[in-house]
Amino acid sequence: MIKQLHIGNLALIDRMDMDFSPALNVITGETGAGKSIMLNGLSLILGKRADTSLIRDKSRKLTVEGVFDISAYDLQPFFEAEDLDYEPETIIRRELLPSGKSRAFINDTPVRLETLERLGNRLVDIHSQNQNLLLQRKDFRLSILDAVAGNKDLLNEYRQLYRQWKQAQAEYAELSERYAQLQQNAEYRQFQLDELNGLDWDLDIEQAEEQLKSYENRERILETLTQIRQLFDDETAGIMPRLTEARALLDRITDDHEQLTDLADRWDGIMAELNDVLLELNRTADDFRWMDDDEAQRLRHQLDEYFRLMTKHRVQTKDELLALKENWETETEDFGRLDERLLLLKKQIAKLETAVRQTAQTLHEKRSNAIPEIEKYVHGLLKDLGMEHSRIKIILNISDEPDEAGIDRPEFLLSSDKGQTYGDIRKRASGGEISRLMLAFKTLVARSAGWPTLVFDEIDTGVSGDVARKMAALFATMSRNVQIVLITHLPQIAVAGDRHFKVFKVEQNGEILSRIKALDKEGRINEIAEMLEGKPPSPTALEHARFLLENTRKTPSA
Repeated sequence: MIKQLHIGNLALIDRMDMDFSPALNVITGETGAGKSIMLNGLSLILGKRADTSLIRDKSRKLTVEGVFDISAYDLQPFFEAEDLDYEPETIIRRELLPSGKSRAFINDTPVRLETLERLGNRLVDIHSQNQNLLLQRKDFRLSILDAVAGNKDLLNEYRQLYRQWKQAQAEYAELSERYAQLQQNAEYRQFQLDELNGLDWDLDIEQAEEQLKSYENRERILETLTQIRQLFDDETAGIMPRLTEARALLDRITDDHEQLTDLADRWDGIMAELNDVLLELNRTADDFRWMDDDEAQRLRHQLDEYFRLMTKHRVQTKDELLALKENWETETEDFGRLDERLLLLKKQIAKLETAVRQTAQTLHEKRSNAIPEIEKYVHGLLKDLGMEHSRIKIILNISDEPDEAGIDRPEFLLSSDKGQTYGDIRKRASGGEISRLMLAFKTLVARSAGWPTLVFDEIDTGVSGDVARKMAALFATMSRNVQIVLITHLPQIAVAGDRHFKVFKVEQNGEILSRIKALDKEGRINEIAEMLEGKPPSPTALEHARFLLENTRKTPSA
């Protein structure tokens, strides 16, 4: 339950602090005084989205902080799952900066807004006037049935199965589309792979180009090498014989001069180097002699195929072409694996669908069994609230196609006459009747689902007199088991509160601000009298207010 609420810099509120009773809290005040703004602040710490238009003073941040007693609500698993420090007295804080940045904290740990919303849904249910539209929604109708039927665990199991089923269907659809595309391109892709597989992947392209270039110049190269050899080896005019002869002449005089010995050694080195060059020239000539026309043609064909396929597939290198080949080979392998995966998925989908439909049927049966209890409870409550001839009828239609909530499509019908002719509840009920119906459904769900705190914003719209007194008694009874925060304009309901807050406006430094204060006994008497008669209340109204407060049965004071 909520123990304290602190709001700063929100709309008309400069600062607002509230200490709540664990039972029935009533909030009164003139229209426009700021009661709904207080609810907006509470909504912010429950995960509602916000924008900078809510900031009163744009030079300061907006802050809302709530202190909650959560010791009785088994929320430790939630805190563990979110990696949060669990405290029996938990503090939730929300900040909105003028820049538009929003921050949320649970026990001083920053959290995402989604986390705040999930926790908020476990702590507080806010019913505002526009929530009467919830009756139009299938999920709200089903939530009533599930709360009474005790379907929480079963519904979680169903939703998990349903998500798995839909995920499997989505994967099957995606893979089927991919399979169809691969199948459509399979024949052409295999042709392309055959072309690439026909290449000699051991071929060194640069080396082959060099070899081919040399082959094409073979005749000129061999002729030149032969001429060089002849220049060296000719017995009469060759370079080598003459160098050899010169070396022999040098030997005649080396003994006569020491420096000539060194020159002779250098001469021998030059001769050895020349012999090595001549040997290399001979080997090079031999290399050119072995390459015949067939070998050259083979190299030319291989290179032509490489360059043709590079151009065709718009790549620049052999490595890029190889990567393309390997990618297509992987696709071809995937094609076979996809076929196997699709068969497995088809079986999985069929199995999950069976489980989904079976669980949905169990949900349907439990919801159906809860209908008589709901109808009986709502009928009895409506009778107490002045709708003694009103009855509801719940029809649980079944759809062939399950959705995230099952196969049930509930209709809520209302009969407001003795003839018990039923029609759509949205068309049959007036505004006041809708409020009472929503109160009946909310109290039923609160009793079954165990909400810690219920907040009602003028749910008493359209009721008065004896019905208002009965509604007040209902709230008082409910507040023995659940904390209630109630915004009301009816004095009959306000007197039932264990703690009474008044929201009012003041002018301060030329600004209109909202204030709230907890009323003592005399303050309550004056406020009730004003609600009965207006300002200023007469002595008779004050006496009537005192009588109402002293003679209204309430829960034990907090």
